[in-house]
Amino acid sequence: MATFESKVSDIFDENPRLARKIPILIRKIFYESESKFKQRLNKESEEDRQAHLMRLFDILFIDFFFDDLNDRFINWVIDHHPERFSESELEEMRAESESYLDFYEVQKVFPGEGSHIKSLLTNYEGFLKDVSSSLSLIKWDIVLSRCYLLRGNYYATGSLIRFKPSDKKYIINRIKKAWLGDNDLTGNQDYAHFAKNQWEIFHQIEHEIREKAQNKKIYTKYGEFHLCEVRFQVRDLKAVLEKTDSFAEFNFIETKTRRDTVRKKNVVRYQYDWFTLGIEEELEQIRTDNIENGLMLNTSQLDIEGNQTGIDVIGNLFVDQFLCRLDTRSLELAEFTVLHFTRLFGDALVFKRITKIKSKIDLKQEVEEEPKETPYANQQRGESELLKKIEENIYMKLLDEKIPALNNMTPREARKNLVGLPLLIDWLKGMENQFEQDRKTGKTTVILDIIKKELNIDLEYTG
Repeated sequence: MATFESKVSDIFDENPRLARKIPILIRKIFYESESKFKQRLNKESEEDRQAHLMRLFDILFIDFFFDDLNDRFINWVIDHHPERFSESELEEMRAESESYLDFYEVQKVFPGEGSHIKSLLTNYEGFLKDVSSSLSLIKWDIVLSRCYLLRGNYYATGSLIRFKPSDKKYIINRIKKAWLGDNDLTGNQDYAHFAKNQWEIFHQIEHEIREKAQNKKIYTKYGEFHLCEVRFQVRDLKAVLEKTDSFAEFNFIETKTRRDTVRKKNVVRYQYDWFTLGIEEELEQIRTDNIENGLMLNTSQLDIEGNQTGIDVIGNLFVDQFLCRLDTRSLELAEFTVLHFTRLFGDALVFKRITKIKSKIDLKQEVEEEPKETPYANQQRGESELLKKIEENIYMKLLDEKIPALNNMTPREARKNLVGLPLLIDWLKGMENQFEQDRKTGKTTVILDIIKKELNIDLEYTG
C-alpha cells in the first residue's frame, strides 16, 4: 500500500456526505445493490474481500467526479490538504490522479519483479513493477488495471482483473465501439480522456464477459449437451439383434445380465456403441456449427495412434427381451433416434418416452500424482511416452483442420493469409497461455514449440 492511501482515506471519512455516492458506485462496478455486495463480502476470503474494496475505492478516489467538490476526490485532496503529505507522496498522488483504467496484454513475466505489459488499444507498453501479480500472471493474459508512471516505472493501483487471451477480440471491439461513440458526442479523440471519463465501460465489459462465461453452454456436434435416455418396448428381440448386427452404425460391446425388477427375473442385455458411420448425411440436419459462446465436446473416435477417424460416438445402446434403451448427449439426438429407430427396426420396437437426465460435467483438470518407482515404472514411462506421441499427433492433425476462430481456415492456410495471420497469432497465444497454466500444475509439454516450428511462426508478431 502506498504511504499516502491511509491519509487519503482518513480525509474521505472526515467528509461523511461523500459516502452517499458509494451505493451508486457499487452498482456501477459490481452490478449489485449495496446490501448484496456486503452479504457477498462476508462470505469471501480476506484476500478477495480486500481486492473488491480496492476496486471500489480506486474509482471512488481517482475517477469519480463529485459534484459537491466540483472535482475528483484525489485532485481535491491535493489542492486542499497538501500539508498532510510529503513531497514524494504528492508526486505519486499527482501521477495517480492522471491515470486511467485500461486493458493490457502481458508480454512477458519476470517472477518476483514484474511484467512487461502492452495496451490493447493504444499499443503503449512498459514494465509494470508489481511483485505479487508477477507471481500469478501468465504470458498473454489480458488484465484490466490502472497503471501510472512514476520515476521510470509503471505501478498498478486497485486490483488487477484477469481475462483469457480468447477475450481479447471481444474487449477490443467493445472498447472501440464505446470510444467511437464518445468521440461522436464530445469530439475528443484522446484515448486517455475517454478512459478517464468513461471508466464505467471497463467494468461493464468485465461484467459482460463474466456473465457470458457463466452462461456458456456446452455442445455436442449434434445439439446442446443434455444427457437423454430414449426408451422403446421390445416386441421382437431377434429382429432387433439381427438389425444391429447388420448395420455399421452399431458396434457390439458385450453381454451382461440385468435384473428386471418388474418381472422379477434376470435377463440378458446386449450393449452397443452407436456411431455416425453410414448415417452422416441423415445427421447433417441437426449438426451444430458456428459455436461462439460455448464449449464443443469432442466425440470423435481416435485410432491407436491418436488420429481422428471422423467417426463420432453418439450414443450407447442397451437391448434385452423387454427393453431397448439408448443413452445419448443431446435432445436433438434423442428426437432423431425416435424417427431413425422407427425406420430401422419397424414394429420390432415401440417408442415409450424420452427422459432428460440431470447431470453436472466436471471440467476441472485433476493433477496426477508423480508415479512412485515400482517394478512397473519402466512400463509406465513407456506408456507416458506413447501418450505424448498421441497428443502430438492430435495437435499436428489440428494444423490441417478448419478452425472457426481463424475464419474457418486451417492453421497452415492462416499462416499464408494476410488476414488469417494475426488471427493465428492470437489463437496460438491462447494455446501458449493454457499450456503455461498446465505447467504451473506440473504438466509440461513441448507441443507448442513443435507447432511453431512446423508453421515457422513467431508469436511476437505485431502486424
